[in-house]
Amino acid sequence: MSRAGTPAASIENPLFGVYITLNPRVMSELAIEMENAGGALPTTKGGPVSNAIKLAHWDEAFCDALFRLLQLGDSETDRAVLGDARLREPYYAILKGEAGHFARQAFGAGNAIARSIAHVSSRLNEPVSIDDLARRVGMSRAVFHRRFKQATTMSPIQFVKSMRLNNAAMKIAGGMTVSEAAMDVGYVSPSQFSREFKRIYGQSPRQWSDAQHIPLETV
Repeated sequence: MSRAGTPAASIENPLFGVYITLNPRVMSELAIEMENAGGALPTTKGGPVSNAIKLAHWDEAFCDALFRLLQLGDSETDRAVLGDARLREPYYAILKGEAGHFARQAFGAGNAIARSIAHVSSRLNEPVSIDDLARRVGMSRAVFHRRFKQATTMSPIQFVKSMRLNNAAMKIAGGMTVSEAAMDVGYVSPSQFSREFKRIYGQSPRQWSDAQHIPLETV
């Protein structure tokens, strides 16, 4: 009896499928390593790259990498010793294959920096560790610092500080007190907050607050 879409499948000649969930950290690490090594990833044929789902053919390199991974079989020793290295091979084959350009868009350095910024912006009141941000996107501290500055023109610390102060300024303009706004974006020391705020805005938080709430003159 034939199967829809798989007419050759039968009990004697079964069809096997493989489902692989990509680990974002591993994909980011490999994409960045390839970029640093100067490895050119393939461009997409037939128009712009899709931002959603990408279909690609299994090429010989991916099949070989997948077969080597499956060869580990039931041996716990083989999996423990060779598992991580063998798992990287299909990932690398994907990045070098037909879907490579799409994968780099999804997991490359630019996207990693965007994820870091989104992570920080949702946690402005929490302490920020550059080592933790770098680890989250699979980069060393030095590489993360360089990539971040290339993307934003600021160091990670400068960028986080700017985000916190901008956020505090908006809160003050919206009616929040200076001390509340400072605490809400993670500042513990009022004097440090005032000093850094004035460096950015040219006036103290109190002066900024007064300027935002001057009553309009009646005409």
